[in-house]
Amino acid sequence: MQSKQQRRTDTRERILDVSAKLFAEKGYSATGIDEIARNVGITKSVIYYHFKNKKAILQTLIEEAFAQIQQPEIHEAHKHFHETGEHSRELMGLIQFLGTERNRQIIKIIFMESMKDKTASVPLFEIWDQSLALHRNFGEDHQQLEKWLNDDPRRKVEVFFIFLLPLLTFFIFRDRWCDRYKLSPEEAWDALSTGLMDYFYPKLF
Repeated sequence: MQSKQQRRTDTRERILDVSAKLFAEKGYSATGIDEIARNVGITKSVIYYHFKNKKAILQTLIEEAFAQIQQPEIHEAHKHFHETGEHSRELMGLIQFLGTERNRQIIKIIFMESMKDKTASVPLFEIWDQSLALHRNFGEDHQQLEKWLNDDPRRKVEVFFIFLLPLLTFFIFRDRWCDRYKLSPEEAWDALSTGLMDYFYPKLF
């Protein structure tokens, strides 16, 4: 028999799963709390017990997705790569955690929200800022990276538009791309990750 705490955790997780699916399919603005509650099979009051409002659900989804990159196995591999230039393929392999169904939904939501006009924030820019902040935990290596980025303003543009955006959009379009062009997801990922490393590795090391 489940404990009360476990039931609360499971309910919260179901709210996040259903919200991610609906936000990705219909858009954040077009999805109401009523619809989320109906699809989860709970009342609105239960949602408000776990989340202050719909915006809090969205923010939680984004924060939890980003937090995964700070898992020890990914964080340490990332840090080691920046310090030594070694194991780039292993690092790129670990990044495939972005390809889970929920993470792909969240990436799609981030893009949809970022393309809206007259919004107070642009989630893609917030992800970029958090990515830069993450490197500050790398000590002296971060200073090297920061210097490299700041020596030429074009470099931040390069990393954002030539590394981050292709990486994120890959997971949105991967399956449809592979179906259309008869490529396996593994072949597509290998082509993308190799291309990105071939472009950026000589610049970093």
